[in-house]
Amino acid sequence: MLVKICGIQTPETAQVAAAAGADFIGLVFAASKRQVTIDEARKIKNSLSHTRVKVVGVFRNQPIKEVNQISRELGLDYVQLHGEESVTECQQINAPLIKALSFEEISEAKHYRQVADYILIDSPKPGSGETFDWTMLKDKNEDFPYFLAGGLSAENIAEAIQHLQPLGVDVSSGVETDGSKDAEKIRRFTHQVKQGE
Repeated sequence: MLVKICGIQTPETAQVAAAAGADFIGLVFAASKRQVTIDEARKIKNSLSHTRVKVVGVFRNQPIKEVNQISRELGLDYVQLHGEESVTECQQINAPLIKALSFEEISEAKHYRQVADYILIDSPKPGSGETFDWTMLKDKNEDFPYFLAGGLSAENIAEAIQHLQPLGVDVSSGVETDGSKDAEKIRRFTHQVKQGE
């Protein structure tokens, strides 16, 4: 199962995630307390050059031209669009694409699946760290591979995987202490996911 640690802000944290076995790290370019600059992102990406970790740039309702420019400049492995971007806008992204949808928008997934490499299902308030009722997602019977996000942590990840069997999981606030990434929480979360394989 794939693990994505999102909201990475330093090369040191990126190294911790890579060593723990993360498959992806997310760099946030949208307005956020976890936002990174181009220079910070370049240092983080360069620090991972000897690893197999994929670097994802996270954007939200930003001009597609700007997204493509940042992606090209940094050589991002994936672009993640986390806003109200249309299918047409997604088609204009010049990199492998992850499209994030809130749980409430899951009916739209069939349209985005044609243009995105991965779909990410988040809570109704993305980035809030709030969970949603996973049984409701199971009841929707959407049979496609997706990343699960929204309030995940080492404490609840085993239950989430058991309920839903997603392709991958995405965590940010669930591996933080006082708003900063916590190396031990990153290791525990990743171990919980990978030990079940």
